[in-house]
Amino acid sequence: MADAHTRLSEGQGAELVWRDSRDKRLTPAEALKIYALKTAPAFEAALYCGLRLVGPADQYAEPIARLAKHLGIGFQILNDLQDWRGDDFNKLTLGGDVLGGRPTVLWALAIEGLGRDERRDLEQLVATGEATPAVFAQIRSLFEQAGAFTKALALVDEHRREAENVADSLSPVALRHLAHHLIATVLEQPAATARPRRPLAVPAR
Repeated sequence: MADAHTRLSEGQGAELVWRDSRDKRLTPAEALKIYALKTAPAFEAALYCGLRLVGPADQYAEPIARLAKHLGIGFQILNDLQDWRGDDFNKLTLGGDVLGGRPTVLWALAIEGLGRDERRDLEQLVATGEATPAVFAQIRSLFEQAGAFTKALALVDEHRREAENVADSLSPVALRHLAHHLIATVLEQPAATARPRRPLAVPAR
């Protein structure tokens, strides 16, 4: 638990350092590393502690860490995407993350995918900090031009597949099905953008 809290704090610290930095360049790999640090340890600690309460859990430490990593990253990417859809339980302001200075993978993908002039336009829009519908529309347009939303959804699919591969390796079967249920719940995509999921096998009787 202490180790999980330490890594989570490191991830949150990295986010705050980036937020206060003058240089707003960010690679997708850097964004995903922050996600892995700030979110994955929470899943890992919860899963591992549950297993440890049942009995010896050393054999699960490595696969649970990998499962948590993919869950945490996928969850954060979906959270970023939700920022551009709006909801009534988490994101109170549409597009608020980008103007709030959070290092998101959408921002990193946009910076990576835009040309020099468009990248400069995006950075200037965010630097002004004007939370108006017109500004958000321009930012969204540049994100779409860079393919950021499509690429982010592809990353979610990739991390879902990796998480499912880990789940397939778990035993007993009850734990395997619990892991698949967790993946389907945590990495649930909005209906408009959802991808087909691997069907769960029915436990043998």
